[in-house]
Amino acid sequence: FIKYYNYERPHMSLKYNTPAQVYFRDVPNVLG
Repeated sequence: FIKYYNYERPHMSLKYNTPAQVYFRDVPNVLG
């Protein structure tokens, strides 16, 4: 369930990206 929720379930608040997509996309920006 958690894997599905984090990696496969689209979120409206994230413009239908999964949390994993948003997290890994933003990591380089956060780490500079």
